[in-house]
Amino acid sequence: MTGPRTIQRRRGNFRAACSLAAMILAGSLWAAAPRDKPTGQETAAEPANVPSGAIVTADGWFLRPPPKGARPTLPEKVTRAFVIPIREDIRQKTYDAVSRKMLRCRAGKAELIVLDMDTWGGELQPALDIARMLKVDLEGIYTVCYVRTRAVSAGALIAMACDEIVISPTGTFGDCAPISLAGPLEGIEREKIETVLRKEFAESAENNGYNVALAEAMVSASREVWLVRNKKTRELRHVLSKDFRGQVEIPPGVSSVPSNPSGQWELLRVVDTEGEILTMHPREAVEYGFASAIVKPGDDDLYGPLMERFAVAAKPTVLVDNWSEHLVGFLTSTAVAGILFFVAILCVYVEMHTPGFGLAGATAVVCFSLLFGSRFLVGMAAWWEIALFVVGVGLILTEVFVTPGFGIIGIAGIFCCIVAMLAMFVPNAPDKLPIPQTQVDWSLFSHGVLAMGLAMVGAMMAAAMVARYLPKVPLAGKLVLAPPGAAAISVMEGPLSGPIQPGAVGVVTAVCRLVGQARFGDRLIEVSSDGAFLPPGTQVTVLKVEGTRIVVRSIS
Repeated sequence: MTGPRTIQRRRGNFRAACSLAAMILAGSLWAAAPRDKPTGQETAAEPANVPSGAIVTADGWFLRPPPKGARPTLPEKVTRAFVIPIREDIRQKTYDAVSRKMLRCRAGKAELIVLDMDTWGGELQPALDIARMLKVDLEGIYTVCYVRTRAVSAGALIAMACDEIVISPTGTFGDCAPISLAGPLEGIEREKIETVLRKEFAESAENNGYNVALAEAMVSASREVWLVRNKKTRELRHVLSKDFRGQVEIPPGVSSVPSNPSGQWELLRVVDTEGEILTMHPREAVEYGFASAIVKPGDDDLYGPLMERFAVAAKPTVLVDNWSEHLVGFLTSTAVAGILFFVAILCVYVEMHTPGFGLAGATAVVCFSLLFGSRFLVGMAAWWEIALFVVGVGLILTEVFVTPGFGIIGIAGIFCCIVAMLAMFVPNAPDKLPIPQTQVDWSLFSHGVLAMGLAMVGAMMAAAMVARYLPKVPLAGKLVLAPPGAAAISVMEGPLSGPIQPGAVGVVTAVCRLVGQARFGDRLIEVSSDGAFLPPGTQVTVLKVEGTRIVVRSIS
């Protein structure tokens, strides 16, 4: 039998078990019941009424500014892609090299141009010129800046001008504050430079759909950028603090700017504080909307992953700075082009005043070949321009040596040569007329015409000096000219040699178109006319003797 204590103990255990079961059941019901989370632990509610195309984050949503510029459309499969490495400090020679490479891209009908960027910066003017060329002169060509290492200062300026920016996992982008090696820039001097830079950055940002406030923060340390959120719509914006003063509720200790608790905006964080220049690592560049993607360079094919992103079906043409590029750059410079043209014209003059074809003529051919050939390699001279120049020279020679006098054929030859020379200075595509369209086109054309004009004037002056003074130089006189009125010279070896004096009379035996033959007594001599056409049988007199050149004129 069970005693009273045992029964009481069993009743107590039963009540404890019931209580435990009730607690477990209540806990299960509490866990399953819907309830609000404690303050400070809740996640951000999904924003309501988010516009189409907005980027939703945990803090709210961004609406990227639409690009003003119309970007070129890439084909589904890109077959003509070019890579231009800019892996140096930006200098004038950088602009010259990039200009030549851009011309090659245009001549090759490029669909995609990638700037492989690695620079700490450099000079302002060349960077501005490259940026302007990207914005204006590459119509219809999609441009990408690949920040493989860094695009800092002038590099950031150039990158902003491209249609798209792609950054590598180790890339750095930003910090375009102007500096001067002559000393610190202060006051109005700094503001004058920063105003130009801010305008350039703002223009690029608006063209490509970047945030203008963040773009300006890369230039001026006086710009403080906030990330603010609309209290009602949860819209997020990157703004300049100076533009939103008095409109923002600011948490204590975040900013010295007075808070407005009734403002419709609230400050989430300071993105770039006053006194700092905005510089971004890859994640920030993508988050702030500047870089479209983070792409790692390939191990075997450096540009392989990047080319895959843009659906490039053929291997891109990489325009590296090898010795041939430097040589072509030297030959196509304005100064060297002017010198080549000067030497060529002077040699043509000398050749026309000496019998036969000699060193002067060969030098002229070499100069013209270098002049046209170097421009043909960079796409500035099309094949038909070279052909037109050759046709022009042929017409001039025909006028001189075949037809009498100087008429329509000679004029047509000169016209062809001038048109070909002028067209050579315009970097037109092969299927377009050589008419300057862009600022770079007009700059190259004007510099080329100026160089050609100065070279022509210089060659004419040099020709006059050669005709007057060179015969008096002993060695040069034997090689080229002799003083007018020489008493006698030996013109030919053998039985045809003998003294010929000014005033001697002879008869033309072979047609003389500048150069021909005349008989003086029993001697047959090569002579040059004074410019007139002398048919066979014309009686002539010797005007002057210049070295081996005898100038004659018709007596009748």
